[in-house]
Amino acid sequence: MIHAVKCLPQFFAPLSDGSKTFEVRKNDRPYSVGDYLAVNEFVPDSEDPYDEFEKTPLSDDERQADGGRYSGRCILLKITYILDNKYFCKDGYVILGLKQVGRLIYDTGTG
Repeated sequence: MIHAVKCLPQFFAPLSDGSKTFEVRKNDRPYSVGDYLAVNEFVPDSEDPYDEFEKTPLSDDERQADGGRYSGRCILLKITYILDNKYFCKDGYVILGLKQVGRLIYDTGTG
């Protein structure tokens, strides 16, 4: 099964470069070892003080969504491990061990 999920830029970058091999996720889907995460970089419109990225106008290459926009960058990760333990995970959350399978960086050919 493939689970399409959003990811903020500050968490997407280390997933994309391979330095982050896990993801903490709300356990609201039937995640299983062997499933895939299609992780889509999502830039929110909110003025959240924890946002570590600069707000820029929406370009023609980005897709608007409720509360923000998709950058067009996506990575495909395989779930290799699931930690669902009340001693290590907040109630209702899991930690997914991940292995990168593929990466798509939307290239507009402008630079």
